[in-house]
Amino acid sequence: MYEIIRRRDFSIPQQRLQSLSKVLEVSKVNDEPPAGSLFWKLWNSCTDIAQDVLATGYFNGIQRGNLNPVAFGQLMVQDAYYCMKGRDDYSAAATHAADDVCRDFCMKKVQSYDDYNQYYHETWHIREAESVIPGDEIKSYADYEAHVAGNLETPYLFCVMLPCEYLWTWVANNLKDKTPEDSLYYFWIKSNEGIPEGAYQMGNLLEAYRSQISEDKAMEIYRKAMNYELAVFNAATELTTITNLKK
Repeated sequence: MYEIIRRRDFSIPQQRLQSLSKVLEVSKVNDEPPAGSLFWKLWNSCTDIAQDVLATGYFNGIQRGNLNPVAFGQLMVQDAYYCMKGRDDYSAAATHAADDVCRDFCMKKVQSYDDYNQYYHETWHIREAESVIPGDEIKSYADYEAHVAGNLETPYLFCVMLPCEYLWTWVANNLKDKTPEDSLYYFWIKSNEGIPEGAYQMGNLLEAYRSQISEDKAMEIYRKAMNYELAVFNAATELTTITNLKK
């Protein structure tokens, strides 16, 4: 039977994490990154954008249970495009990874995206990214991530990918106590709440490379990705004509 919604989770299962023992204690890789880590520095610098995401019409509709079902469905289809492109980004980054650990991490993320993207194949009948006509906002976001993956050092890929892995869970956790359990879209909150293990894994790995990258560049990339997240959710309720039909 198809799933209405599946937890948006790209974490690497514990049994696939052994190679990271070169730079991390595998038993702690799923733990919340420590205070003062780059993970929290990046997030704390963008909480203004996160609050704007939470206040979008899309999430107001999730909370109140009156989101247009077409808007919900359209965003799911747009996110399929994003997730399938994200899988390719990790694959591309692996071809010029900073070291063997980064390469292995990227290829294991490819596996995690493949596992998650089965949901789009089975429930939403979407075979590949090219099956979707992307809106301007999601296409620009995916294009930017592809640029980072293809042209910058691997730790910067983690910076651009962290917002999508942490923000969704953060939003769900914030909406949980504000939304009646009989609300129409409570299933979205229930599915996405909890501990963002994928984000924590990537944040902990990023910390191991912190001294090798420019924190200003990391901040620029992360904030740009957060602004793309906001743009995507702002556009989700507009239901305007897709302009990428012939692109």
